[in-house]
Amino acid sequence: MKCEICGNLEFLRRCPHCGKVLCPEHINPVEHFCIGKRRIASYGINNILIIICTILFFSSLLFKWELIRLLALNPLHLMPWQPLTCIFLHVDFWHFVINMLFLLFFGGELENRLGVSKYLKIFILSGLAGSLGYIAYSYIFNVYSPALGASAAIFGVFGCLALIAPEVRIIIFPIPIPIGIRTALMLFAIYEFWMMFLNTIHVFETNVANVAHLAGLFVGLYYGKMFKKRRIRID
Repeated sequence: MKCEICGNLEFLRRCPHCGKVLCPEHINPVEHFCIGKRRIASYGINNILIIICTILFFSSLLFKWELIRLLALNPLHLMPWQPLTCIFLHVDFWHFVINMLFLLFFGGELENRLGVSKYLKIFILSGLAGSLGYIAYSYIFNVYSPALGASAAIFGVFGCLALIAPEVRIIIFPIPIPIGIRTALMLFAIYEFWMMFLNTIHVFETNVANVAHLAGLFVGLYYGKMFKKRRIRID
């Protein structure tokens, strides 16, 4: 048995919509022009996550403080759903745009490589880890500002992709030449840790929850290492 699109013999799955036998690269119904019954995941879960964030962002233009009170992560008045809902909420334009661009490029690439369920698991768990990390940090250092944004989840996606696809090269402003994704990851991690340290000792204060980014990155690295080991054993 082999993939009906490319002939690949590894990691084969049957499309639940049309019944074709396909590899991870082509299992997404969009990739094999699926003619079966479409479900919501058929359109790419990463695209759906971006749509949710976009709807909430434009809703925040009208109901900013209502959405912050209800959906943002508020350590002092924590509601059970906030560690999850805060992932999808952005009220700053550039925060929203930059996160969605990262999610568009890196999230779509990771979903294509791992499939819908594994990708969604990494995204959600990284985001939740970021929320829990920020809650712990808040109570340790008495910093109780509401937190929101998909950055922790995106750092998890980025970390996982860096481990399973080290051949990927990206351009980071202002560096004018492409660099390896693992080098970029190291630069981001050093920056986030340094900024968290400066924030903690009140040398340079920002409104960025760096600890959440690092917590999300840790989850992504964990899953990236796990999936990489599985691939090596099978090969």
